Amino acid sequence: MSGQKSNNNSTDSKVSTSLKNKNSKGKKLDSPSNTGSKPGIKFKKVKKISRSIKRIESEMSHIQTQLQNIENDLNTILKFIEIEKKT
Repeated sequence: MSGQKSNNNSTDSKVSTSLKNKNSKGKKLDSPSNTGSKPGIKFKKVKKISRSIKRIESEMSHIQTQLQNIENDLNTILKFIEIEKKT
């Protein structure tokens, strides 16, 4: 029985290596046609990412402005509290 298993394994490995060789040849043939479309796709992705980054930067700027307004308001409130304590 162990002899049969080793024979099956050797034929399986031969089949798998031949399939690997066929797959690698097929990929090589397909690669020139795929490379023509990749730069366009990459450009679109880069453009989309840069838009997202710009939008995030804009939102961060808006948030900073709001935080500055809150800080000014809190400082004004503190000044009023100090004036009330003095009187």
